[in-house]
Amino acid sequence: MLKNCDVCGKVFAHPARSLCEECYRKAQARFQAVKEYLQKNPGATVAEVSEATETDVDVIYEYIREGRLSVIPRDAALKCEICGAVIQKGRICHKCLGELEEIAHRSKDDDDSRVRYLDQIKRRR
Repeated sequence: MLKNCDVCGKVFAHPARSLCEECYRKAQARFQAVKEYLQKNPGATVAEVSEATETDVDVIYEYIREGRLSVIPRDAALKCEICGAVIQKGRICHKCLGELEEIAHRSKDDDDSRVRYLDQIKRRR
């Protein structure tokens, strides 16, 4: 399947990636630079990591959300997208994830259900 690279727009073929080979290699090199910098400077802030590795702050936060970094910048604070609780990785805290699973399990048998799980949890809070 032919696709356009999300970064440069070049046409390429790959079954799973959204980046061409060149942009993928650059992204991997950027990740390695962030990872190595944090291993050598475990007390660094997100801004320091960003400046030292020339990597955008949003990209660093995405690495943290994905759980790809073993050492996290000291001032990195991710928040649950539902309740706002501080979390270490991902997008949703364990409590909200449990509630989502409970709602999904309860409504599994109800084929006509049009429940919006995230909205339902947010309304409860």
